[in-house]
Amino acid sequence: MSTTPPKYLLDDVLTALGLLDENADLTAYCDASPAEIGALHGRAVRALRRLRDTFYAGPRPGYVDGPDWRQAQRDQQHDAQGLALLIADTLRAQVPDAAYLVFHVNDSYDTETGLDLEVHSLRAADGTVLHPLREPLPLPHTGRHREVGHDWLNNRLPRTADDLAALMQPMRAAGLVFDDYPEQFHLYGHPDLGNDPEHVLCMLLSDSAHPEQWDLKRVFGDQLLRPYGTPLPA
Repeated sequence: MSTTPPKYLLDDVLTALGLLDENADLTAYCDASPAEIGALHGRAVRALRRLRDTFYAGPRPGYVDGPDWRQAQRDQQHDAQGLALLIADTLRAQVPDAAYLVFHVNDSYDTETGLDLEVHSLRAADGTVLHPLREPLPLPHTGRHREVGHDWLNNRLPRTADDLAALMQPMRAAGLVFDDYPEQFHLYGHPDLGNDPEHVLCMLLSDSAHPEQWDLKRVFGDQLLRPYGTPLPA
């Protein structure tokens, strides 16, 4: 692959450098035509990204056949199940009666970042809100939960909604699936948290929890992140 960038790319890079150097002519142009200078800014950013990709793309990946890809998916799902189990055990160590980690789905989906989960609260088996995740979660008791602490030794113990989102959102983006939170436990008129939206997701943190649809496991298999849980009685 040639490492000589095309002329149009060099022209855009010169535009970018002019913007970065605060060229006097461009500054005057900005004052006179803000829309046009905005377009130039966009060209500059795109040019620099293309230049980066031209020189730092690295070697092309080799071919992967269907069976290898499916095995990679199975490996990913296996690792995600292990992470979900660690998160569930950690949250119960931090809030002992926690049965659900509840997510609201953000309707203003960010197409650039793919972020659509709002980590909302920890709730008990009867739907009671135990921790709204507006403040950091407590640290697990080091004596009773030594193993959980050890498993996070080289990583950040999740204590905030942002910490949990940084773990959960990539798994969702990779195609892993969460349970629907039981509709009977939706919040309506909560004095502090108001109402749950129509679509609420959750991860089951203990066997005292149950999902809205137990048979999702049969549909999604290891794509479904359900470390614990029991079906509703018939």
